[in-house]
Amino acid sequence: MRHPHITTFALSSLCLLAACGGGGGGGGSQSARPSADIQFPPQASLTDANTIAVRGTVKKPGKVAELLVAGVPAVSPDNWKTWSANVPLALGSNELKVEMRNVEGNLIGDDESVSVERQDVVLGNCTGLAMGDPGDGNAWWVDSDRSRLIEIDLASGARTAKPITQSAFELSDGLGTPGESVFDGSRNRLYVPDKGRIHAISVNTGVRTELCSQEGFNTILDVDYEMGGDALVSLENSGFPTFDLKIYRIDADTGNRQLVTSYDPQANEGIPATRISLEDGGWYADIASSSAISWVNLFTGVRGSFGDIPLASITDIARSSNVQWITILDREQGLSKLSIATGTIESVYPFDDGESPFLSAFSVHEEDFNQYIVTDDVRDAIYFVDVGSDTASLVAASAMGSGPSLERMTAETEFRGERLAVDESRNCVYSIASDGTRAEFAKDGLIASPRTLLALGDTLYVGCSQGGRVVQLDPNGNQSLLTDGAADLANLRDLASGPDGDKLVALCSSQMVEIDISSGFTRTICAAGDGMGPDFRNAEQVNVHPELRVAYVTSAGAYGSDEGQVHMVILDSGFRVLLAGEDPDLGSFGAGVAVSRPRGLAFQESTSSLLVAAGEAGGGAMSLYSLDLTSLVRMEMSSATLGQGPLLDVPGSLEREASTGNLFMTGTTEGAQLVIDPSSGDRVITSR
Repeated sequence: MRHPHITTFALSSLCLLAACGGGGGGGGSQSARPSADIQFPPQASLTDANTIAVRGTVKKPGKVAELLVAGVPAVSPDNWKTWSANVPLALGSNELKVEMRNVEGNLIGDDESVSVERQDVVLGNCTGLAMGDPGDGNAWWVDSDRSRLIEIDLASGARTAKPITQSAFELSDGLGTPGESVFDGSRNRLYVPDKGRIHAISVNTGVRTELCSQEGFNTILDVDYEMGGDALVSLENSGFPTFDLKIYRIDADTGNRQLVTSYDPQANEGIPATRISLEDGGWYADIASSSAISWVNLFTGVRGSFGDIPLASITDIARSSNVQWITILDREQGLSKLSIATGTIESVYPFDDGESPFLSAFSVHEEDFNQYIVTDDVRDAIYFVDVGSDTASLVAASAMGSGPSLERMTAETEFRGERLAVDESRNCVYSIASDGTRAEFAKDGLIASPRTLLALGDTLYVGCSQGGRVVQLDPNGNQSLLTDGAADLANLRDLASGPDGDKLVALCSSQMVEIDISSGFTRTICAAGDGMGPDFRNAEQVNVHPELRVAYVTSAGAYGSDEGQVHMVILDSGFRVLLAGEDPDLGSFGAGVAVSRPRGLAFQESTSSLLVAAGEAGGGAMSLYSLDLTSLVRMEMSSATLGQGPLLDVPGSLEREASTGNLFMTGTTEGAQLVIDPSSGDRVITSR
């Protein structure tokens, strides 16, 4: 069928957004005394930028002649009704206090202050740690969020970062979704597994080259290097069609690969092996699954088992400096030692004694006898564990606020003046206070695989990605079902309020569905293959305008595609129009910055534009751009090269706060709440 004409709908969209009322402060009675309000940054936040753009307003600014932020003069285009200042930040805590003065230089009015914590480097999503040579006291963290190599002084926790760049003749793609790296002290570089590739990154320069790559379906699960034998090995899953495990020896100079052995995982091993650790000399390697540890001779391929292991959540192993022991890290039980001679296991630092800080222990390295470095991939933190004193102390982290850490934060919203966020992995909705503190608001019960949140009046709707379920929460967190088991709500991604207020619009991965709030009945608005326009490809977020009965949808794109799409949908007919991205029949739509992988979506105040949060996983590719609905031109607003502050690996939902204009974005893998200033593009973390 013929696609709807794009110009007609784009002009309709312009009217739609022009009709959108702006956010911002309301009216009401005001005293003659001026009162300052800081709109960005929020009350408490975290950044690694040297400066920050501070933005605010003044009520009753008539007598204000000068306004300073932490001693820095601000500027104003409208006689101090609105103002901004670019303020330098020192390492540590910074109080940004606003002071107003009259023409005589006297302080007047009601001031305000916010707190900004500046770190030397904000750590990205944890994929493990590469330890330096024994005794050096340093380690490296590969930050794929911003394509940086972070060096960490383990004694002080101080961090320095350098960009990861490509050599002049390197034609391979950059970092994607890297795993835990390992250090080669003889060549001063890291080996970084990344799906089917291994990168070599110089710790001196940050220059990346591709050491080797795998064709087909192989995924490189883990690598290890042993300098004594100049041995580099990889543990790989061969993928379709056999899914067996393979171990390779790799020449660290040429990247040439030699298969050592391959085998099928056994049922008693639990989750198939994901970790490999070399013994001294590089003759043997130890392999760990979730509940078993085995060994292999790298020259003969002979394999053997260390016997029954009374653990079920092993995440890492490391050969001890005492070659008769293997250190085991288990998420539930903690640190243990396995005797190679006897096969016995001794607990050395349990996690069940109430003193452990670990939420999701991920990797372990021996620092010295009975001393270990352990990472936590939910807290994105590094700890020093001293078995002798039975203590675990924090080395480095980029946390903001206290309380539970979110493992997979897919959405957040404002409900009755409170920010709420959802954790898909923990079946929980959390509240987030203004200082970043997190607390459980509602957990388990009817909530299963929660993906999205929608606040309407005194009801919070929780959309679940599995089971065709939408749960209703009241202001006290009490739960009830709106709908359950609806087949057309499979792979639910997002919820929006319908144009008439009595229905919800549910976005699934490839279709859009209407839900009646009073009955829970569903009706399909549009679906893949219905001939009503370009199909959604892995749809992510939906926004609806009630007046023109039009919805906007982001699609992150199908596997193997270069980019995603932004659609417009006419709700009454299901007609779909492509606003950004590639249509297989009609070609590319729009111009400007890269479409990338659109995920979050919001209306831009008082304009004819949408705001889109996008980004490929890894490589510092997160971006926020505006999409003008009359010209379909995309303009960058915040990215690695525009604005300052932390970037997210994979951006999740996007929501505009009406009172300040700030943009709230979720960091899915970091479990972080990011706030973006729409004027400067500066970014801060307000909870993590």
